[in-house]
Amino acid sequence: MMKPNRTIFLQLALCLSISILLDRCSVDLTKHEAETNGVIDADDPNIQYVGRFDFSNPKKVIFDWAGVSIRARFEGTSCSLRLADHGNEYAVIIDDRAPQLLTTDSTQALCTAASGLSDSVPHTIIIQKRTEPLVGKAEFMGFVLDKGRKLLLTDRRPDRRIEFIGNSITSGYGVEGESPDCHFSPQTENACMSYAAITGRSLNAEYSLISYSGRGVVRNYGDSSRVSIDPMPALYDRTCYCDSRLKWNFSRWVPQAVVINLGTNDFSTQPYPDSVVFQNAYTRLIERVRVQYPGVMMFCISGPMIGEPCTTYIREVVEEQRKIRKRYQDVFFIEIKRSALTDADWGCDRHPNILGMEKMAEIIVPAVRLRMNW
Repeated sequence: MMKPNRTIFLQLALCLSISILLDRCSVDLTKHEAETNGVIDADDPNIQYVGRFDFSNPKKVIFDWAGVSIRARFEGTSCSLRLADHGNEYAVIIDDRAPQLLTTDSTQALCTAASGLSDSVPHTIIIQKRTEPLVGKAEFMGFVLDKGRKLLLTDRRPDRRIEFIGNSITSGYGVEGESPDCHFSPQTENACMSYAAITGRSLNAEYSLISYSGRGVVRNYGDSSRVSIDPMPALYDRTCYCDSRLKWNFSRWVPQAVVINLGTNDFSTQPYPDSVVFQNAYTRLIERVRVQYPGVMMFCISGPMIGEPCTTYIREVVEEQRKIRKRYQDVFFIEIKRSALTDADWGCDRHPNILGMEKMAEIIVPAVRLRMNW
């Protein structure tokens, strides 16, 4: 894991336009493995997994949530990924250099992540998923290094941990779009530059995103009914979105803070959900988080795409929760008004772009830092 003094560099690097495109994943895996003898399996203890992963088969780790990352420290001059994927995009960072874009177009492949490195010092690699579950799932089988080389013990993980529960904004939908007129594409989505990722890095915290575009607290975007059958709370306990049967073990990764940014889709189109139904569901979500993470601090966001009456409904839920728990207030309200963003701060389908995400984080970070004493 990166040390705190590297955080600023990484954040600046992620803001740069990604100009280097890694080789597409198309090498024959079996042939390369036979020739290399530098295969590292996915269950190597020196690999760090950040976010929700399905380890049912420890040699073939499955994942699909946006922002999950795989980190390692390795010997040698090269590193390739054994990855089965088709359509997702990743940011790959080698030794704190500017991130490189990795695109996938093969279902069973070896992806070159680094080559021609110095052989005199160890190297670090971070692979972070830019795209969300609707683009698809992926399977990670490990690394391939130079012959006879191995992974090394990684840096200590941060003590601070934040979980974000959200929708398209948390996923980084359209964040790299050139204007509000473009529409969704994997190429313009980048969870690494969502307000959530920027907030996590700014606070030197490990972060996990549980987010899916179009989902609400009770009603999803464009639903003809006031209540949807599978809003975001229905997905909250999944290890991966792609498998509704596999439930996440919340004890695997326990955050000290949880940020909830939901409500945009509930009230983006008619018919709006009933206020009581919405507020009861929001309250139940808070209570679920509290049960899973005893002692956690929660921050309920009314973001720049949320207007009335939703902002008032969220504020009222938080105020009621704070009245109930007078002796230990663990829920806080943060409002980010639409006026906080300018015309230059919007990407695809009028979602915040990188500038807009940074402005959101500038409001959230001090509020979390104050309450968490970070």
